[in-house]
Amino acid sequence: MDECDALHSENCESRDACDELKRDTRELEHENKILKDEKIELDMNNLVLHEDLERVKETFSLRVESFVTDFAKLEKNSPELQQKVESLLAENQSLYEKLKQVEIDQAANRRWHDSSQALNWLNTHPNQGRKGLGFVKKQTVYPCNRKYVGLPENIVCYHCGKAGHVRYTMVM
Repeated sequence: MDECDALHSENCESRDACDELKRDTRELEHENKILKDEKIELDMNNLVLHEDLERVKETFSLRVESFVTDFAKLEKNSPELQQKVESLLAENQSLYEKLKQVEIDQAANRRWHDSSQALNWLNTHPNQGRKGLGFVKKQTVYPCNRKYVGLPENIVCYHCGKAGHVRYTMVM
């Protein structure tokens, strides 16, 4: 019986080892399947990236060609543009000198500046009218305070209403 028990225990151990090997092979097969799927996906991504790379190379070559032609045009136009820039700089300098001269003339002639201050005051004090600028309001002379009435034919006294004399010479 000992032999039978030994064979039975050896058989059980070999069965357990066989089960473990079967389990390991199933796990490895599952991992192999996952890795194959990942490889297929990576191959597809690789193909897409190669296609993108080819498109980028084509567009790059087209852009290089256009750059070469544009650069040649720029080299031809460069001296003309340099001349234009120099002339514009000279014109700018002359205009700047004229501006400096005008500013000096303006500083010498303060009338413009004073009128500018007056206009500024009128704009900032709209309700005050012109009294802050030193304007004197014209006095209104009413007809009863005048000596003469300016008619084209004759002069009429406002006090008595008769023609030909003034108020202070009238007998009262």
